[in-house]
Amino acid sequence: MKLQDLKTTLDYFHSEINRIETMAGTLSTTEREHFNRLSNFDNRDLMEMAIEEQTAARQLGTVKEICLAMAQKIEGMKAAIDQGEITGSLDHD
Repeated sequence: MKLQDLKTTLDYFHSEINRIETMAGTLSTTEREHFNRLSNFDNRDLMEMAIEEQTAARQLGTVKEICLAMAQKIEGMKAAIDQGEITGSLDHD
């Protein structure tokens, strides 16, 4: 594998991780809105659903943060390639 191929692959990964991060953020916001709406009702079943929505929102928020961290790592790897910190061939025997 050549460095340019690696960089192209990293660009693809970065793009897809950004898409996942956007989706997780959107879904997390929706889940929080559902929690807020459902928790306004004085109904035990709806309150249980609201709590499930809140839990889902937190989990999706965690996915978003993981994606952001991964995207930053990929950017660092791409910068290292651009700065010549990673050189040579990546072929394996």
